[in-house]
Amino acid sequence: MKLFPLLNILNRGGKKLDYKQVLIKGAKLLDLSEKYRYVKKDVLIKNGIINSIEDDIPYLSNMKLIDGKGYNLSPGFIDIHTHVYPEKTSLGIKADTVGVYNGVTSLFDAGSQGPVNFDDFRQNVILKNITDVYAFLNIAKTGLEKERYEIADLSNIDLDMVKDVYYKNKDFIKGIKVRASASCVGELGIKPVELAKKVSKELGIPLLVHIGNRPPDIDDVLNLLEKGDIGTHTFHGKPKGILENDKIRPSFLRARDRGVLFDVGHGTSSFNFNVFRKAFDEKFYPDLISTDIYKDNYNGPVFSLEQTINKLIGMGMTIEDCIYKVTYVPARHLGLDKVGSLKVGFKADLTLFRIEQKERTYVDSEKNLLKTSKGIDIDYVLKNGVLIESGKN
Repeated sequence: MKLFPLLNILNRGGKKLDYKQVLIKGAKLLDLSEKYRYVKKDVLIKNGIINSIEDDIPYLSNMKLIDGKGYNLSPGFIDIHTHVYPEKTSLGIKADTVGVYNGVTSLFDAGSQGPVNFDDFRQNVILKNITDVYAFLNIAKTGLEKERYEIADLSNIDLDMVKDVYYKNKDFIKGIKVRASASCVGELGIKPVELAKKVSKELGIPLLVHIGNRPPDIDDVLNLLEKGDIGTHTFHGKPKGILENDKIRPSFLRARDRGVLFDVGHGTSSFNFNVFRKAFDEKFYPDLISTDIYKDNYNGPVFSLEQTINKLIGMGMTIEDCIYKVTYVPARHLGLDKVGSLKVGFKADLTLFRIEQKERTYVDSEKNLLKTSKGIDIDYVLKNGVLIESGKN
């Protein structure tokens, strides 16, 4: 759908057009944090910042006009789990490919980088993409350059180096990453997770934990986590996961009661429709929604944050709750400044999407199919007030 024939767009060619004033007229605003539930408003953007939100803002000749009729407008989507370091890791994908050109205005690289190569990551990824890129710093010295067993040897973990890199890059590093899985820790078991928790607590930032195959035992992992920490890959279908006899494993319930957040983290092998449905029936809902997208799953089964959201909608989550959990929740929890809400003075990082009823078929990480109808279709994002056409999946 092309609604903006008179408006030049930042397209995949990357030609940037800066507008001092942009007026979005007639879109329906969706932002539960500001109590907008499909409320028709006009939004004026000046110099990349939301300047005003009113019932009717007159159009002036010095403004670029976006006809928002037929669209919903939300804060820009945030994906907290991606791998966007192709310069050093074989799984990496370009940030803008899965960012602004795929409906996402801000994203987090989840530990592809570590303290040894973070400077390179900053120069070649953070500073060279339109999408805002943040990081969960891996405690492994070189992040995921090795791909497997990156923390199976304690000589590959240097907490002083982790702290030094964090203090030099606090503007971009928002948490610590560790993979609690047999293919990562080797014979060290819970020890790397303990070290990651120690340093994240000392720094006062969240720990993002990859929940995978034992060892270490998931109960031991979750018992280490505190308020604000995040467990990702919550709904995988591997043995000894969130379910125990089709009920929520008690350690997950205790962790949630302590304020631990749980994230989808779809990935190649970490999202199972049946597990999600059973957890959903037990009222164990995700706090955050992310993709774990990278080169090998970009063309399936993950595709995009849009598709991940639509899978959850197809299994019972509301559109409103999903949007809230990819905008306001990650922005506030991870300390992102002036994004995540439709609020005067905030950055004009916005998503324009339609809600459509049509036949949709999705696949999870284990090739289970989901047929559904209702979902969202993202056509455009605005990044600092510049309109960008989103690719479709």
